[in-house]
Amino acid sequence: MRITAIFLLLVCSHFTFAQNFRTAAGIQSEGVAGSGDQLPFWFVHNRSGKLRPQGITQFLQEAYLLGDLHFSDRFKVEGGTEVALLVSDKGTDLQVVQLFATVGGKYLSLRGGAFADPEILGGLSSSNGELLHSLNSRPYPRIELSTNGYIPVPFAPRWLRFKAQFDEGWLNDTRIVEKPHLHHKQLLLQIVANSRTTFTAGGNHYVFWGGTSPQYGALPSGVKNYFRYITGRSGNAGFPETDQQNVAGNQLGSYLITLEKKFSELDLEVRINHPFEDRSGMEFDNWRDNLYTLYLRFRGEKPLVEEVLAEYCYTRHQSGDRHQLEGPRSERMRGLDNYFNHGVYQTGFTYRGFIIGTPFFGPVMQNATGVVAGVSNNRISAWHLGAKGNLSEQIRWKGLASYSQNSGTYAQPFDPVRRQVAGYGEVSCSSRKLPLVFTVLLAADFGTPASPRWGAGVRMSWTLR
Repeated sequence: MRITAIFLLLVCSHFTFAQNFRTAAGIQSEGVAGSGDQLPFWFVHNRSGKLRPQGITQFLQEAYLLGDLHFSDRFKVEGGTEVALLVSDKGTDLQVVQLFATVGGKYLSLRGGAFADPEILGGLSSSNGELLHSLNSRPYPRIELSTNGYIPVPFAPRWLRFKAQFDEGWLNDTRIVEKPHLHHKQLLLQIVANSRTTFTAGGNHYVFWGGTSPQYGALPSGVKNYFRYITGRSGNAGFPETDQQNVAGNQLGSYLITLEKKFSELDLEVRINHPFEDRSGMEFDNWRDNLYTLYLRFRGEKPLVEEVLAEYCYTRHQSGDRHQLEGPRSERMRGLDNYFNHGVYQTGFTYRGFIIGTPFFGPVMQNATGVVAGVSNNRISAWHLGAKGNLSEQIRWKGLASYSQNSGTYAQPFDPVRRQVAGYGEVSCSSRKLPLVFTVLLAADFGTPASPRWGAGVRMSWTLR
């Protein structure tokens, strides 16, 4: 009798485990080719650094595996990995794009490893709706403590919610300052006006800190210095002189305001994202510089046009064309913000040769040894449009088009201003009987300094669940 009871308990436990354990796996094969010495812009960017600008023929083989185990509504474990093999006329590169594990409860989650941010705005945005952290570069390793989305504020649970995130990352690529840390925190407050309208405001803060500089040696670390970095305080006598005069480390961030509205036939989202590199940006001396986003999602059963996005990005002001703190008040200016660049952390806001933020800031510069030495172009004015929808039950389409005016930096301006048009389109056909999707890709760039670039490719995706 006791043996029978134990057997039944094991069977029930196995059944419960199977019910609560879910997996997803897939493989994807993609081949692209271009007409010039580089691939078109949207073939390369916002791809987690998996393809390279150089190399006119590239073949990418990807595989991913995701799993999650829900023990209850209050506790779950998740994990996943994504591996990519790139073969091109420039060589072969095996990449572990993502590798992570998560332990979470009802309100909080702790995640560690290399993992990408969730894709939002239908995958149509030029920078995933955020100037500072797009899907452009490969995810860097980090440990993240965050809320599970928006959670209610205790004293006003019906109309006020918040979302918070605190993470510490390690930049383990080849850099001028070796092995620095990248700290990030986020706080967003959301007001729920009614079931159809929400308003969100908050911001992000990033800090490069620590590491080993070829000029200053080992940069300050330790608990006391860490709190100087993450609170935006000036450095003490152990820091480089520039950190003593300004703030410790390389600090940057952004403010975000969003309005979401549900109508009878569509959902609307409006976003304004404002960058800052120092106090002048935090106090809106650079109020002209913003990323504006308008996103529409239409309801219906596979409509011809399902999602539409329009963005305008302007970053040419940067608090002014000079940094002058003395003299008559009318002549003072806290300018030359120089987004994504820094005097000590000279590799800038990049990882493994790709810009972490908006891909319009580029290309990256390299020093005499081939190490990334910052961003060559951060003063831009750019329009970006994206849309996708359905041609039939099995056939989907997606298109992107961008126009940018690129002025370089204040220190090294482009003369003349470089204008570029970048277009991308794809058509996907899914099988009725198999979890297989076949996609045809086309892309083209026009403008200066490059001559027209054309590209074409095919992709096959197989999903297993």
